[in-house]
Amino acid sequence: MKHADYINKQVILNYNKQPLKFNLSQALFSSFSIDAGTNMLLKSVVKEVNLKEVKTAYDIGCGVGVIGLALKKSCPNITEIVLQDRDRLAVEFTKNNAELNEIEDITLSTDLALYGVHDKKFDLILSNIPAKAGEKVLIDFLSRSGSYLTPNGVCCVVIVASLAAFAESTLKNAGCEIKHKEYNKQYTIFHYSGFSEGYKEDFSTYIRNTQPFEFDNYEYEMDTVYNTSDFDSLSFSTTLGMAMLSSYRVQGKALFVNPGQGHIPVYLGIKHGNDLGRISIAGRDSLQNRVAVHNLLKNRNKIDTSYTNIPYFDSLLEEYEEGSQDFIGVDIEPIPKTDWSKMIKTTSNKLLKRGGLLFILGKSSPMHTLLKETKGFSPLEDKKFRGHRAVLLKKN
Repeated sequence: MKHADYINKQVILNYNKQPLKFNLSQALFSSFSIDAGTNMLLKSVVKEVNLKEVKTAYDIGCGVGVIGLALKKSCPNITEIVLQDRDRLAVEFTKNNAELNEIEDITLSTDLALYGVHDKKFDLILSNIPAKAGEKVLIDFLSRSGSYLTPNGVCCVVIVASLAAFAESTLKNAGCEIKHKEYNKQYTIFHYSGFSEGYKEDFSTYIRNTQPFEFDNYEYEMDTVYNTSDFDSLSFSTTLGMAMLSSYRVQGKALFVNPGQGHIPVYLGIKHGNDLGRISIAGRDSLQNRVAVHNLLKNRNKIDTSYTNIPYFDSLLEEYEEGSQDFIGVDIEPIPKTDWSKMIKTTSNKLLKRGGLLFILGKSSPMHTLLKETKGFSPLEDKKFRGHRAVLLKKN
């Protein structure tokens, strides 16, 4: 699918005497305008930070790239900037917006906050912290981010007002120096330096629960993460999907797209064992991809397992050979104004071997749209339950 199909709107930002254009997407945060928190953070940086001294910067949770690209465009002295987001589509939009504004010499990263920058130090670290990051993740970030600063560097973050007191106490407990604070009814800005020696990079920071699950007389234990369903019990959708697949033999190479916590691949890995030659995980969200693989390994899965972060469904064609998969499982992510349903069917048809299985799971209404036409596939099973629908198709 063309990147342009995902663009919902283009907006203008005049920052530090530099005009910039940004393409936005309904699939990403703040799809119709640059949000107020981002604007507030950018203004505070211009007022309170000596930008002439900034040569290296790091934009964490960059979204479509507004903060990092605005700084890079308006500060020619910045020679190195890393723009990072856990959503691969967001990183693709950042790349597109950099090209749109003729901004070069940037580093893009699809990963979790503070991952992949161990050997770097920055003069300026910025983040519009997500409100739903999770308490453990927030503590880790605020306590550890200052360790990536140069001696005179500063972290500048914006956070929703409801979390401001918690953030401030966390910074103080970590021994950080708050250099500047400003706030309104919606947001609070902190500029700070310093860090706690007690926090190191550890994926367990993202773990919300660790608990046993059971389905079809198979028991397994999962580490589940924030902001993803099925963290303490199986959802109606996952239960429906697992019930359907319990009657079928899944073997060979299996690809799971948008895996959530990883319940379905873990269940099938336990149920079918050596019949599965390889399990591949893919999707936009690097946290989902990481935790799904983590849980496969946690349950002593000896199957060859890997994951890849992709911006679009048809990006799978760049990662896997045509006719290479025996099974593809998809938890759909409908995106308005895009032909997402056609992309799923066309891409899956190319990737599956003849006779391969396509399993699709989602809410009933978009599933109805997807199943209006299934050329190249034969239906095997179709189930509905409490607003959710699962189908299993066989490639002709």
